[in-house]
Amino acid sequence: MKHITRSIFVYCLLLCAISASAQSSDRTMTLNELFTLADSQSKSIKIYESAVTGADKDISVAKTALLPNIEFSASATYNGNAWVSDRDFSNGQTYTSPHFGNSFSLEASQVVFAGGAIHNNIKALEIKKKIAEWDLTEHRQDVYFLLTGYYLDLYKYRNLLTVYDRNMEQTKQVIKDMHAREKAGVALNNDITRYEVQYQNLQYKRTELLSSIEIYNNKLVTMLNLPTDTEIYPDTTLLSDKMPKPNESVFQNMAFNSSPLLNKNRLTLDMLDRQKKVTTAGYMPQISIIAGDNLNGPITYEIPVIDNNINVWYVGVGLKYNLGNLYKTPKKISRLKSSIAQSQSALTTSQENVTLNVRSAYIRYLDSFELLKTQEKSLQLACENYDVIANRYANDLVLVTDLVDADNLRLSAEVQYVNARINIIYNYYKLIYTTGNLNTTNN
Repeated sequence: MKHITRSIFVYCLLLCAISASAQSSDRTMTLNELFTLADSQSKSIKIYESAVTGADKDISVAKTALLPNIEFSASATYNGNAWVSDRDFSNGQTYTSPHFGNSFSLEASQVVFAGGAIHNNIKALEIKKKIAEWDLTEHRQDVYFLLTGYYLDLYKYRNLLTVYDRNMEQTKQVIKDMHAREKAGVALNNDITRYEVQYQNLQYKRTELLSSIEIYNNKLVTMLNLPTDTEIYPDTTLLSDKMPKPNESVFQNMAFNSSPLLNKNRLTLDMLDRQKKVTTAGYMPQISIIAGDNLNGPITYEIPVIDNNINVWYVGVGLKYNLGNLYKTPKKISRLKSSIAQSQSALTTSQENVTLNVRSAYIRYLDSFELLKTQEKSLQLACENYDVIANRYANDLVLVTDLVDADNLRLSAEVQYVNARINIIYNYYKLIYTTGNLNTTNN
């Protein structure tokens, strides 16, 4: 008996664990929670983050040009005997030399003037890092918007599943009532068949909805790198949020300031201007302060060779100028001017495209409210029509085909109404996406 009790207890614990595990795989998530999770889990976002890190390291490397350059060298040699002759190579004579030679050299130099090349190169790389940051922002928004689409599709299909389940229950009740009417002799078997076909159609649509839910759930789970058995349930309060309706100018100003495309184009112009200054610095000499110390031995420029070390130190100013820049630099500057003009045209075109995209998204957003009003009225009329037809059918005033048509009309209106509500939210997020602020929106 004790063993049986223990087995039952263990079995109950296992059932609890399995139940807890099943529940833990279901997650109700808001859109902002999806965005936050994407920041930490999305593999593609991490790629762009690494690009920002790499750009930051490039700046660190470029700043080393501001530091002194220190060179140290040391060598040990085996020296042969010296041989001396006249200029016509006659009267040659060999002198014994110390065979061990050594050399130590230390030189430090600090660039004090380079025509602004070093400074502007660092600034250009800092701008390049900002461009990489905007690339990250743009890609993060792309990921957010893709997640938003999947999330709202999942929400739509789960809502539609509720609609179809309710209609299936109502259809089953109608079939049950028809069987009662058939027994009473006031309904035909053909009438029941029509509604049974209707029920089978609803059953198939429900199967399609379940497949769509699974597909979009898998897309979200994969993008967020979640366990494969995770079931995501959208936040049911999303539809109750009141969507704002500010003027178009508000969104246009947001886009002007926050559009990743516009900001990248502006920064590209700045970077090209810095690169032009770096190239122009090629016309200028490079001036450095130098200091060094040399220790060599033996002293081989004396005959016979002196077996001693000699140490020499020095300080001074170094001047370096690349004469080739006189004919190379003009061509480089000409190419950069062409790139700057091209980038200016690209910025103008981008501003026009962003303005048009925001305007189009804003118009669609306003249209979605009108569509909701239309679908809401259609649903009201469809429900009223179904009630009237159902009452007439109960009084044998209409055929069952009229009842089926009214039922289909009501179902279609319910589906369109659900889609219209989701459509408002989608168009709002699309509008925010076109302004470049989706990653900073909190709703």
